[in-house]
Amino acid sequence: MSTSTQNFTVALGAAILAIVLTVASSLTFVESTNVARVAIDAPQSIHLAAGK
Repeated sequence: MSTSTQNFTVALGAAILAIVLTVASSLTFVESTNVARVAIDAPQSIHLAAGK
C-alpha cells in the first residue's frame, strides 16, 4: 500500500469515527433532555391526574 493511500484510509477512518461520535453524542443529549423534560413534567401530570 502506498503512503498516500494509507494516509487517505487513515483520514477517512478518522472522519467516519468523528461523524459516528458526533451522532452518538447528539442522540445522548436528546435522550438526556427528554428524561429531564419528563422529570419536570411529572409533578404536573400527577397533579392533573389526581384532580380528575
